Amino acid sequence: MLNEFLLIFIPVFVVIDPFASLPLFLSLTSEMDEKARMYVAKLSNLVAFSFLTIFAFVGKLILDYLGISINALMIAGGMLMLFSGFEMMREGDKPRSKRKKDITLPPGNIAVVPLGTPMLAGPGALSLVIVMTQRYSMQFWPFIIFAVGLTLLITLGIFLQASRIYKVIGNTGSKALTRIMGLLVAAFAVQYILDGIAGWLASIGVI
Repeated sequence: MLNEFLLIFIPVFVVIDPFASLPLFLSLTSEMDEKARMYVAKLSNLVAFSFLTIFAFVGKLILDYLGISINALMIAGGMLMLFSGFEMMREGDKPRSKRKKDITLPPGNIAVVPLGTPMLAGPGALSLVIVMTQRYSMQFWPFIIFAVGLTLLITLGIFLQASRIYKVIGNTGSKALTRIMGLLVAAFAVQYILDGIAGWLASIGVI
């Protein structure tokens, strides 16, 4: 059971990548007091958890309604994750994370967009949880939700200690961690694309 959980948790953690969100969180909350910063940290993770949980349970129904196969989602999701991974390796940051700071936005707005989504609950993460609920039987679905929750709890801890962590690892350390995560995201993405292609070929009787 531990091995199965780790097989679920590691991809979820890598795709969400709390460290990549750290520079953006600091930038958007730099003019806030401690109370407002804590509010943004908690709400952004709650928004991300809600989005990912909803898509984990109803994502397949949405796909069926739209006539999209799970193999197509794996290929499309893999391509999105691959693009994200390339951007993380090239820039040391997630796409869209260099958006200019807008201190006029209320904390609640910032927590929902861009922190909650698309930073934490982005296309790659949303695709990943849908794919996982289809690849694993229902008895493992609590593991998926727990993996998402644990990852976002870690993210919350990082956000609450953002200033201290950033002082320790610095801008260079943050970018180095993100580039490493980007490599892992790209590797997972390629695997999902290959699995999607293999599933599609099997569905039409080629293999």
